[in-house]
Amino acid sequence: MMKLKKYPTTTIINTPYGKIKQIGLVLWALVFTITLSAQDVYVAGYDNYGSSDIAQIWEGDGTTENLTSGNETARATDIFIYEGDQYVSGYEDDGNHYVAKIWKNGTPQDLTDGSQRAYAQSVFVADGDVYVAGYEDNGTNDVAKLWKNGNPQNLTDGSQNAHAESVFVADGNVYVIGTEYDYSVDGNYVDAVAKIWKNGTAQDLTDGTNYAYIESVFVNNGDVYAAGRESNGTNYIAKLWKNGNPQNLTDGSSRASANSVFINNGDVYVVGYDGDDPMLWKNGVGEILNTNSAFDGARAYSVYVSGNDVYVAGTSSASNGSQNCSFATFWKNGYIDFISQACPDNTAMYSVVVDDGQLGVDTVSGLQNNLALYPNPVQDVLYINVQEPTGLQLYNLQGQLLQEIEAGQNTQINMSGLAAGVYFIKDLNGGTSHKVVKE
Repeated sequence: MMKLKKYPTTTIINTPYGKIKQIGLVLWALVFTITLSAQDVYVAGYDNYGSSDIAQIWEGDGTTENLTSGNETARATDIFIYEGDQYVSGYEDDGNHYVAKIWKNGTPQDLTDGSQRAYAQSVFVADGDVYVAGYEDNGTNDVAKLWKNGNPQNLTDGSQNAHAESVFVADGNVYVIGTEYDYSVDGNYVDAVAKIWKNGTAQDLTDGTNYAYIESVFVNNGDVYAAGRESNGTNYIAKLWKNGNPQNLTDGSSRASANSVFINNGDVYVVGYDGDDPMLWKNGVGEILNTNSAFDGARAYSVYVSGNDVYVAGTSSASNGSQNCSFATFWKNGYIDFISQACPDNTAMYSVVVDDGQLGVDTVSGLQNNLALYPNPVQDVLYINVQEPTGLQLYNLQGQLLQEIEAGQNTQINMSGLAAGVYFIKDLNGGTSHKVVKE
């Protein structure tokens, strides 16, 4: 269960989706008894307790973890789970500039020295290597950057402003997406070109005719998906690119954006917003995520699909007189599962991940063979999803063959009788091995 901050209340209003507490005149918060999932769900973002934004993690067991003290403003932008370890990207003000940071199990590491403003926007771990995408000011412009195990690589030369927003590693290749642009005289962006860098080599996704911004990348079975938005001259259109080919998700009648993309069992999930509505698109078909009339609108920033469950993280907004307030919001299968009590403080959720073993070293090989194993670590039942039937073998750490499995979609292996430790699943068709940790 998520823990909510306590506020004095005067009125409780029942709604079809829960209860609304009315605090004073117009302060709202939804009250739910929440059990996110039997799986481990983690969400990254920030909370504000009245002075500074605090980088924060929400966990499915009902706890929250502050990554920073609140002495200076900080935000957590992305979260990744690898072999039971928690990696979070973000940034924190050192009193002069924002410092790009990564936290491993709550322990911070500075990626920049604070001499210039810098932001870490995305993190991905594969084969034990930690990749972080972001950007750093060079004194004139922002430079898109990739850090591997803390070592920086410039993706742009600094002659124009550029931001790296998301990183994904698959089959040994490193994909980073972002935007390169210039400022006009009035301070607006011009020539904003959406880009993807594969192993440091840039490819333009747009031609610069219209402003475009890219937010998320996901690689599945060799196909590269990127989510973002592009202007039509009046509004931004939410868009999805597959191998460089664009698909419009909205009609351009209102301001829209695609903020996150995730592939599960061949289905393409994208979340974002269209006008004031938080959106989920599955295979290009959009639906509005559950909202409540107490709020002015909402935006979805991150999506993760595990089994049959679709998890979405984002924010809702409401006005308290002259003050606009944001509320961290979490959806499960289209309905609000959690919303923070924020106003007059602001809070938001930027990234959601499930510790199910889909991403990381297993995904690097497994996605190429359409094979996913979860949860990993496992206690009792290991679930296997594979689009094409394949033969699998289960080995212990000593190399002993324990079991042979004919796997298809929704295959299960009962590991409850095995001792805690490390095991390997060998894919006889793909020739790859996948590590499984038994707890």
